[in-house]
Amino acid sequence: TGETAEEFEVTEYSASIETREKEVACGTIADLKSRTDVIFENSNDYEEGCNFTFKVRHASVAEILTLIKKLDPKDVQENTYTIKNQVDDFTSETEILQKKLVSIEETLSGALTAYDVITRLATQSQDAGALARIIDSKIQLIERLSHERISINEQLDRYARMKTEQLDRLEYTYFHVNVFEYAFVDGEQ
Repeated sequence: TGETAEEFEVTEYSASIETREKEVACGTIADLKSRTDVIFENSNDYEEGCNFTFKVRHASVAEILTLIKKLDPKDVQENTYTIKNQVDDFTSETEILQKKLVSIEETLSGALTAYDVITRLATQSQDAGALARIIDSKIQLIERLSHERISINEQLDRYARMKTEQLDRLEYTYFHVNVFEYAFVDGEQ
């Protein structure tokens, strides 16, 4: 990953909260939705608990972490890792696909020019069979290269989205919070 790996470090927190007051704990986390520095990506509320996935601007991480710790979590895990390899892979794949796209464009342009020359020759010699084969071959080539071009453009779009998503992780810290309700059990009853 090289010397710049730390420039691409991201941090995620996972917290598990067991509580008798599920509504309070879930409500406390859900109330974060109103903040502009917190962006929820997933929220799930069910009878026995709730879970949330959200991202927080780096400047607000300590405050959000303190709020979560006030809910007395069973555990809080911090995971820090680098995304440098993924970003480099996306960049490399994009460069390869862009070169392939240029090659397809050049091949298509050259082939169309060659077909035009052959078509003129077949027309001058009045060879209808050859002209039909040339036209059929030209259509097949255009379809094949057009399909490849569309496929490469789709891949480029997908890599651009994936790279953007990874780079977005550099701006935020992700939180995964699970709240579980546990009921007090009276052993005598």
